[in-house]
Amino acid sequence: MRKGETNVKIKDIKGNRSLSNLAFKHPETGETCYWRSQWGYEDGGAGVFYTKKPGDTRVFVIGLDKLTDALEFELAEETT
Repeated sequence: MRKGETNVKIKDIKGNRSLSNLAFKHPETGETCYWRSQWGYEDGGAGVFYTKKPGDTRVFVIGLDKLTDALEFELAEETT
């Protein structure tokens, strides 16, 4: 996120960019998280694996109904 921008979402990212280590705000808690990987099934059920600090080995999960729901996650200040 650039200085002065607010509420920028993953879907607003221009061009091709890897989501690996992307800083985003947890949709429920607002804490800064770092994208590790994701999964999604055609018939529903999806999720995002994340860490609480870059390079952490402890991974957490956000369960989603469909993977495209993650496009609505807000970017965190650390994202450039």
